[in-house]
Amino acid sequence: MTHPLSAAVMAVLSDVDPYALEPGGNDGCPVDEYEPETSAFAGVLIRRGRVTVEDVDRIWQRWFSETLTGLIGPVAVGDLLARLNGLPRT
Repeated sequence: MTHPLSAAVMAVLSDVDPYALEPGGNDGCPVDEYEPETSAFAGVLIRRGRVTVEDVDRIWQRWFSETLTGLIGPVAVGDLLARLNGLPRT
């Protein structure tokens, strides 16, 4: 993660924690467990200024062979998008 936005995206994604891995928790899951997805989301935000449901599902499908919408539901994905798209870009 080289862009400052990546840390903010990581915090959001770790908070949502779709697989209940508790990054950085006592179970041994690394704090950067969602780093590949974080980099992909941050890249879209940097290039286009916002992420869409299609972006989220495409990225998640690539890494996990399932959509994030299918995993956590459309309402939770909508909340995730609002949080990601509301992050400061500085």
